[in-house]
Amino acid sequence: MKYAKDRDKTSATAGKGFPLSSAAVRITGIQNSRAVRWYILTLPFCHRGGAKGLQAEFDRRKRAGEPGFEYFAPTYVEVEEKDGSWIKTNRPLLYNYVFVRASENDIYRMMTSGLSQYSFLPRVREGETEYYPYLPDEAMSNLQWVARSYADVVPVCFPEPERLVKGDRIRITEGQFKNAEATVVQQPGAGRKEIVVCVENWMWVPLLHVQPGQYEVIALSSDNMHVYTRLNNDRLFGALHAALQRYHAARVTIEDRALAAETLQQYGRLSMDSVVTRCKLYALLLPAYTILDDREARDRLIETMHGLLPVIKAGQAKALLLVTLYGCTDNSIYYDQAHALVDPWRAEESPKKIKAQLIRRLGDYDLWLGH
Repeated sequence: MKYAKDRDKTSATAGKGFPLSSAAVRITGIQNSRAVRWYILTLPFCHRGGAKGLQAEFDRRKRAGEPGFEYFAPTYVEVEEKDGSWIKTNRPLLYNYVFVRASENDIYRMMTSGLSQYSFLPRVREGETEYYPYLPDEAMSNLQWVARSYADVVPVCFPEPERLVKGDRIRITEGQFKNAEATVVQQPGAGRKEIVVCVENWMWVPLLHVQPGQYEVIALSSDNMHVYTRLNNDRLFGALHAALQRYHAARVTIEDRALAAETLQQYGRLSMDSVVTRCKLYALLLPAYTILDDREARDRLIETMHGLLPVIKAGQAKALLLVTLYGCTDNSIYYDQAHALVDPWRAEESPKKIKAQLIRRLGDYDLWLGH
């Protein structure tokens, strides 16, 4: 963990051949005790709950009209099966660390008024001065950005049956067909509500009886490449990209919303039958849902895209999904994965059209999102 190095000039002279007077040391100590910073506090190792005490103190101050404070206790999403259902639970990301933006004096007052379980990290000595470890605002912003990624993305997710298409292969993980592999042979339609799969080439089973959470996708269909041209719409991709810039700047226009609604009207009900076309489709739909702020549809699609990433073999198709996910979510996990795929292309003398587009798009997202 990187601690702050931007202390005041008076304290910076300590330990460099310019000894401070006792008065200067006292003044520096007073300045440190009053400075508002992101201090790092710890909880006992036996502590397993959230930062309920800090929230209670925050609420009390608000009711009493007293000055507030900021705190940060990052969590991540844990998914586990219980009684046949998948349960999502928030767990502490850093276990027993919390961060409080306040002065040392204010934190001491909190500790003596009911928050005695919290402790500062040991003081750091630098020359003749000492201080409690803290994070500068820039480092704290980066930590919050990374922590949001673990809170927003569900680590374990399964495409809903309607997201599967004919030709996809799945492995059943629960129930009477556990460990059997199956191929989707029929989608909803023609009076049918369920998807039918063929198990090991000898038995057809309605997927209605194999619920999400009881199967995993192991391969995607590669049929019907002829529909690719319908999705290869540079004008629409470019217009949505420009609208997404205004979305991140909180300047979405009526025209942007109309464009997003038109995109969903034209493409929202399509069902693509290949890896490449599905990636193209999702790269159109996710910006449209984001611009319209349709969070429910957006989150469902993000789960689907996240669940399909491990089985996408085509590098450019995978990069398209990752760049789109990063640009629409500002998620540090997708940032890392997108850059891992796209950055090596920058060294190519003349990247092909799709690679060049993704390089530019990723650079734009870095600029717009401040990374």
